[in-house]
Amino acid sequence: MARFFYMKLNQIGYSEFFMPPEAEEFLDIVKKEFSESLSVEGKYLSKWLKHHGETEGKWIRAKLALATGSLLGLSSDTYIKWAVVCELIHSASLLHDDVCDEDSLRRGQVTVWKQFGIPAAICTGDYLIAEAFRKLTEITQGWHQTILLKLLSCSVKDIVFGQSVDVSIDSKDLKWSDYKKIAIKKTGPLILMPMKGMFKCKEFESDECLALNEISQHLGLAYQWVNDIENVIGSEQERLSDIIYGHPNALVIRFLERCTREDRKVYENIERLSIALSDLNLDKEIKEIRLILDKSMLPVHRLPIVVQPIVITLKEEMLKRVGKYGKN
Repeated sequence: MARFFYMKLNQIGYSEFFMPPEAEEFLDIVKKEFSESLSVEGKYLSKWLKHHGETEGKWIRAKLALATGSLLGLSSDTYIKWAVVCELIHSASLLHDDVCDEDSLRRGQVTVWKQFGIPAAICTGDYLIAEAFRKLTEITQGWHQTILLKLLSCSVKDIVFGQSVDVSIDSKDLKWSDYKKIAIKKTGPLILMPMKGMFKCKEFESDECLALNEISQHLGLAYQWVNDIENVIGSEQERLSDIIYGHPNALVIRFLERCTREDRKVYENIERLSIALSDLNLDKEIKEIRLILDKSMLPVHRLPIVVQPIVITLKEEMLKRVGKYGKN
């Protein structure tokens, strides 16, 4: 399999990559176990979980865990459970993120906090975090449990630290350099956590994990930047909610940094700022995001050849997503 992907890499280049078939092999089992985790007896919690589970994502984190674990020759029990854990934590982060950002829409549907209230969303997210840690206990290889427990705990802490800064600062005074640090801390840990867990279980040397960290930082920044563009556009979320509620947004920060002091005072008016952003040409933003995505691939050669196509595919998917918003 490694030789096959190496040959493909040289023959067709990055743009025609697809997630390896191992990503789909046990995906149905992951979806089934994830669904079972959302099924509880509590009258209210079950209603909130049902609402949250009505919109299905792309299962990217599950696919990353499944493909990586399989190609590295790990036990299917380990990588199937880990795939479920990653999806549970991701879902919990979305619930809490929606509360912090006061977003009304998620994947085109009314968010849990907007539909049922903030306490409902917090309880639902807390339950999913607890369920993720419980799910780790189902892994039969005890030392894999220990490794993944530490990684999961550290990743959740990193996300919380990033989010705590995000909600505590005045976005109007935020510099671009500070925004990048927050975006990396807040978004990066969840991007490649599924792969990193499998690397740890395979007992790779530190360089492989360091390379994965470098890649996740660039991808995390690019992901958050694209999400901010979609907030301004209103793609499957409440349009301009970042501006309305004063949350950090890449387009806002970069736009204001280019303004004179007098213009910045003018754009303290939310309506005027919204109009200016609506007329903004996104081509420059798209170009810089593409450069970041290209930069994210520089450490790929330090990863095992067999898993390199997985990371490349993730980058290509993000290129497709950002490509929708540029004219060139």
